[in-house]
Amino acid sequence: MNATDRRFQEFRALFPAYRQGIYMDHAAVSPFSTLARDQLLVYWKRRAGLQEGVEEELMAMRDRLKGDIAAFIGAPSGDGIALVPNTSTGLNIVASGLPWKRGDRVLLNTLEFPANIYPFLNLERLGVRVDWIRPRDGRISVEAVAKALRPRTRLLSVSFVQFLNGFRADLEAIGKLCRERGVWFMVDGIQGLGAVPLDVKKCPIDALASGGAKWLMWPMGTGFLYCAPELLKAVHPAHAGWLAVKDAWNFREYKLDFLETAEKFEGATLNWMGLAVAHRMLREFLALGRERIWERVRALSTRLLEGCEDLGLEIVTPKEPEHRSGIVTIHVPDAENVHRRLNRAGVIVSLREGLLRISPHCTNTPEDVERLLAILARSAS
Repeated sequence: MNATDRRFQEFRALFPAYRQGIYMDHAAVSPFSTLARDQLLVYWKRRAGLQEGVEEELMAMRDRLKGDIAAFIGAPSGDGIALVPNTSTGLNIVASGLPWKRGDRVLLNTLEFPANIYPFLNLERLGVRVDWIRPRDGRISVEAVAKALRPRTRLLSVSFVQFLNGFRADLEAIGKLCRERGVWFMVDGIQGLGAVPLDVKKCPIDALASGGAKWLMWPMGTGFLYCAPELLKAVHPAHAGWLAVKDAWNFREYKLDFLETAEKFEGATLNWMGLAVAHRMLREFLALGRERIWERVRALSTRLLEGCEDLGLEIVTPKEPEHRSGIVTIHVPDAENVHRRLNRAGVIVSLREGLLRISPHCTNTPEDVERLLAILARSAS
């Protein structure tokens, strides 16, 4: 066993769930680690005592977390990072904060999870039109995006990885196209971040929203929004909280002078306990390394695809390496019964729209994959 394998084995050992069975449902929600438990205890002990200095400590932790998020996604600094409870909140901040005019258009596609649809459909009441890409074979091509753009298209929103079939978009090519056409480029990152490396400057992405409870292994109710500098200037907070202004601690000076950083979107009290855990987990991911995590996830998903193909199962997930992610989705006869059989065997995957969605993380092992394939083989015989 090499040093990298040993490091991932040590990380896996921090999760009680993997001793109870085979968990490959990280596209739904990830289990907690003992790192999370220990960090919760640290937080509890501090909050259970005298509160002097707690606010300063929390603010400092918030700033460190934002800096680490920026490092993880290739952002220039933490100034463009707002801490939000989920992906939907981040998407809504941008959708509701841009200065729309009647007749403006937004471009979406029909593969998306509703979180990346409803914030923009909600703009129709303002006279904003929504246009649709209808992908072929579960893939969103740059050519299809270019063809669907209109003179009044102001924003395109797309998922980094599609929730059902695991398709990974070519964000770099799409981002460059949007930049050339003067279109804001927004990305729902939740099904990719934590498994697949992403660089917001390279792509280039104007806004990236993501919850943390899936591949990042954060608590539910934690996430972030990244805004590039130009978009940050353009988005006006739809809700004004007392901590969103420059002189927030001057309580009697009622001056709505918003901060120039993404902190203007946070408003007030954050989920400090959840964010303390999120920061501890993100530090661990940074130590493991984005590329090493992806190398392991890619190897596991590749073996899954090959094994399912050998069994003659219908593979829904794109096979092209450039469009692969941590999600492997297959069609099996009598999927509901197969799903129940897997659950009874202690193998946890998702049943989505009559398909089995399997999502291994760096915490899984080749042995996990082989056991799953053996159960699928028995079900297919």
